[in-house]
Amino acid sequence: MTFEHITAIGLVFLYSLGALGLFFGTLSKRRAVNAAADILTLAAFLLNTLAAIYFFAVQSLDALSASAAPQLLAWAIVFISLCARLLLRLRILTLTATTLALVLCVLSLRSSPTALVLPDNLSALFLTLHISALFASGGLLALAFGAGLLFVHMDRKLKRKAPATVFSQDLPSLSSFDTVNRYAVLAGFPLYTLGLTAGFLWGPLFSQAIENPKVLLSLFIWALYALLFYQRMALGYRGRKTAVMAIAIFTISALSFGIDYSLSHHSALLRAWP
Repeated sequence: MTFEHITAIGLVFLYSLGALGLFFGTLSKRRAVNAAADILTLAAFLLNTLAAIYFFAVQSLDALSASAAPQLLAWAIVFISLCARLLLRLRILTLTATTLALVLCVLSLRSSPTALVLPDNLSALFLTLHISALFASGGLLALAFGAGLLFVHMDRKLKRKAPATVFSQDLPSLSSFDTVNRYAVLAGFPLYTLGLTAGFLWGPLFSQAIENPKVLLSLFIWALYALLFYQRMALGYRGRKTAVMAIAIFTISALSFGIDYSLSHHSALLRAWP
């Protein structure tokens, strides 16, 4: 059993307990449950951090394995959600982040630990610009996704004048979730553009993949992301429309990530590198 496999088991265990604790803590409003959930979530994040440090310290920078990649993405999602919690006082978004991190760690547990070594002439720059930028934008998009779900939920209840439930009583205002959406799009779209552009800067990758459905899907996601960015920053759109669009973009991105893993898209391209 490899270190990555052991780490994935620990992360699945801790993130599952953290997500359940956050959910039941929100429903019960018990300080003890909320405190325990926070401790478990922090423990999971610290283990995730140690796993990331191990990856960059022990393995080579350009040897990104199929099992390590979801753990790194999970770390980015939880890190950004914790930053949003500290800066914007939005604790509820940590629930979405830990749930997504749990799914990614389950994927990591089921993935191969075999490392994919990139060619020497592009490895470090490719990893820095392409993978890091996309992971950071993915974390921000996950934040917008969580805020969008809560915005739509609260907006629907307000329009229907439905009585407040135990879950929704202590939720922040709609404007708070809209602010999260705005900041996430403002920072996430340039990062996504940088990551996508970095992947296309190397001619062989672009020429061999331009007709690949995965790449076309990535370009489609970029177009939707660009539209959302333009609507928010240039036209000043707010509210339900931008929340729903953020949810849709994240959902398509998640499908794209799943396709990438199931078809081993990057592996096939890089093995064909001359």
